[in-house]
Amino acid sequence: MSIKKHLTTAGIILASLSFSSGVLAENQVQDVIDESYVQPDYVLGYSLSETQKQETLRLLGYQEGKDIDLKTLNTSSYAKIMDVADDSSLQLYSSVKIKKLGASKTLNVNIVTPKNITKVTEDMYRNAAVTLGIQHADIEVAAPIPVTGESALAGIYYSLEENGAQVSDESKGLAQEELNALSDINQENQGKEGFDADKLNVALTDIKSAVAQAGKDLSKQDVQKIVEDTLNNYNLKSSMTENQINLIVNFAVNLSNSGVINNGDFVNTLSDLKDSIVSKANGNFKGIDLNFDANKAIEQGESIWQQIVDFFKNLIG
Repeated sequence: MSIKKHLTTAGIILASLSFSSGVLAENQVQDVIDESYVQPDYVLGYSLSETQKQETLRLLGYQEGKDIDLKTLNTSSYAKIMDVADDSSLQLYSSVKIKKLGASKTLNVNIVTPKNITKVTEDMYRNAAVTLGIQHADIEVAAPIPVTGESALAGIYYSLEENGAQVSDESKGLAQEELNALSDINQENQGKEGFDADKLNVALTDIKSAVAQAGKDLSKQDVQKIVEDTLNNYNLKSSMTENQINLIVNFAVNLSNSGVINNGDFVNTLSDLKDSIVSKANGNFKGIDLNFDANKAIEQGESIWQQIVDFFKNLIG
């Protein structure tokens, strides 16, 4: 066998191993939750005073003597998780409680202090958690003072890794990118006619599903079409700026090139999340096609293009 063939074979083997390890890593997140979170795990923000800690634990339903898994996310751990410089001035107040849920249950997030989590909604946390590899769990978020709530996601990462889950940097980066995009867009469009946070969250479940089902062969133009067609379907595109749409496109492009979409349960979990959001939305989705498939538009476009190519081939030939 030639050197070239040896290298090609080795490349295929390495690619296969990489694919397998990516799938295992994402599935392993849920495996760790199922095995290690029978008792709830609590992660407190480093900046809480002693009084604030006790108040936060009370809000999260902590039972002293029964609940034993109590951690604190400090600035050093936060910096490592988020891949930023360790800065002692970082303010970490958002705290989380994570508990196992049965496999038949939908991923649940409850913000127990909604007035104090000013930027992130429950469904934004849920969307990001799915990208992280969580399929079903019960997550509660609390803060004793008004904060954005963005550091709570880092608390979830910290909890998972401390319990033995292998959360890839890629997954963490994508989940954080998604949370930042959703929360920024939602904040910028508060009170804007035609904008609806529920519809944006559902649109994102469709976008992620379409990208995952299409695989890694998508061009940026394909991803752009998936995003724009999906936002149009939910009557959101006209209320969003070009920059906001680009945030979603960039996230979707990064997702399409990642190992996250290799998780076989990813699309099913997104479908469950979508159904859950719609069922709680009090008729907000009336008249909207909830079976919309953005990939069909791409397939039709490719078919039309092929017909044009074939026409000219026949003309010349």
